[in-house]
Amino acid sequence: MHKFSTKFAFIIALTLLLLITTACSSKSTSTETNNDAESKETETTDNENESNEKEDQATLTGKLKLDKVEGKIGDKVKLTAEKLKPDEELSVVYVDMEGEYSLKDDNYSFSGLIYNPVEEEISQGTADENGEWSGEITVPEGFGDDHDILIYQNDEVIAKANFFVETVFKMSPESGPVGTEIEIVGEGLSPKMYGSIWHLNYDNAYTGMITGVSTKGKAKAVIRASGNIGDHMITIESGSSGSPYLSRDSSAINYISTQYFTFEVTDDEPKGDLVYVEDVPEPASGGIQLPDPEMKEDVTIKLDKDSGTVDEEVTIEGTGLPKTEEITLDWHTMVGNRVTPEGFSEDIVELGKTKTNEKGEFSYTFPIPDDLGGLEHLIDVKVNDDIYGQTYLRILPSIASITPSEGPPGTLVTIEIKGSGWTEFDNALAVVYDNAYNGYVCGFESQGTVKLPFVASGEPGYHLVDIYPSIYQGKMVQPNIYLKPQLTYRADHPGTGMPAIRTFFKVTTDE
Repeated sequence: MHKFSTKFAFIIALTLLLLITTACSSKSTSTETNNDAESKETETTDNENESNEKEDQATLTGKLKLDKVEGKIGDKVKLTAEKLKPDEELSVVYVDMEGEYSLKDDNYSFSGLIYNPVEEEISQGTADENGEWSGEITVPEGFGDDHDILIYQNDEVIAKANFFVETVFKMSPESGPVGTEIEIVGEGLSPKMYGSIWHLNYDNAYTGMITGVSTKGKAKAVIRASGNIGDHMITIESGSSGSPYLSRDSSAINYISTQYFTFEVTDDEPKGDLVYVEDVPEPASGGIQLPDPEMKEDVTIKLDKDSGTVDEEVTIEGTGLPKTEEITLDWHTMVGNRVTPEGFSEDIVELGKTKTNEKGEFSYTFPIPDDLGGLEHLIDVKVNDDIYGQTYLRILPSIASITPSEGPPGTLVTIEIKGSGWTEFDNALAVVYDNAYNGYVCGFESQGTVKLPFVASGEPGYHLVDIYPSIYQGKMVQPNIYLKPQLTYRADHPGTGMPAIRTFFKVTTDE
């Protein structure tokens, strides 16, 4: 199997789809009028594309028929082609997309979602003397929605047909105690706006969004079981405007199916830890690539670890520097915020001083500063204000305290977190109480420290407070993916890999 570069390459940038608010029509305000005008323009473009496709189909010499025109990933589909070039080899090619989160060159700004077409060979054959061929394919893993299936002969498209891939979700496990990790796996999420973003409701309360942008339409969302003993309802629904679209049957986009699951909480006593920070996941598409550290000739600078939590000890070592000279270590960070006119800027503070030995070597141990997480911090190694080498260190999020950890309903609780980020893709952390989204917190102004206050509520027992990565803001308007708990953070969060933070509060009786 190999990939072809498509003849009709194009970039579908969802950043160009501005202000399309819902699949329903409306005429009441000037903003809605503008949206209506844009919808008409989009409709015209779609009609032109459909017309061009029909013209393109008419110019093809061959014909391709499928025994079914819609189905799921993994389905078998029988193909029958005629009017091909007789006695010549052919390739069957499946047109899919590759998605990515677009980040600006400054390494901290979010632009939007981009999808590029890609062609994948899924079968081969040879037309007979009458120019006919038949075969069977398996719908490959990838995005959902419409896909062209092409027949190539001598690098020329001879015939094509269209197949629609449905979006399907599965959930496991189906039961367990409070705190059980529930995984919802989706296949065939669409690259198109209305089917690209899905949302999860738990007992009719909004929990968060599900994406498969950089994972070729495959999504793995993770939540924890909460609530009293018994059945709890989980609903998966798409929606491009920032929330689930509920009246699907009355929508023009009515081919998308709402999907329902039931999870049974078997015991209100949890098994295992309820308070922890997850391992750092890999960021979508490899994440941010920072510039290589600068090094003078023959100089080496290294850390005994490239990341850690606030106050954790780190040792930096260097070789190839001037002998018996004082070394200054400078720490690069950012200060400020995005909500006041002063804005934000880079700041450099002294991390410490040490001295090289007679071989030009040094070793220095220091506690990780109480500072911002997210992107790595640059450390300069200087001699007489001249930079001889550099390295990077990342601050990971950590739970500093939960005060108090239990109490009756109405208790004011504060969770303190260290190592919160500052970029547009790791600045905001989304807070969920018993799988109901409460709001978001930021720690830019406070240099990575977040104090999250909330009032305890609910029946006596364990109540989960889960804190998820989200995207703070960006250039793209639609689909609206901002300030939502991103439940697919383990594989599909842009920029830096951000872990979920898991906590709880135990509600006691009033006595």
